[in-house]
Amino acid sequence: MLGAALVVTGFSFYHSPDFDTAQAAMDRATVDCLTRGLTHGEKVRIARITEMSDSEILDPVYADLLARCVVRSDQWDRSPQLVTSARQMLSHDPEFRQLLNARTMEVAQRP
Repeated sequence: MLGAALVVTGFSFYHSPDFDTAQAAMDRATVDCLTRGLTHGEKVRIARITEMSDSEILDPVYADLLARCVVRSDQWDRSPQLVTSARQMLSHDPEFRQLLNARTMEVAQRP
């Protein structure tokens, strides 16, 4: 039994770098889906909620998007980090920035 445990442990350590590389690639694919995979309507909705600075409303939006974008089940454990990365990337998206600026100007012009 001890020999089997050593073989399994050695095998796990041997494949660890490949696992980390694969996990990082899957996380990048998920963040890419959460940013570049958004429809125009989703970007409009996120811009509207972002302008309101209400993360409680934004969390369910990203939960829905994660359901579409998650590649592996273990990513659910890292979903806060994946969403944070996606929000940072989205803030540099030209279309999203334009939508956010338009929304901010619209709110500023209200009486």
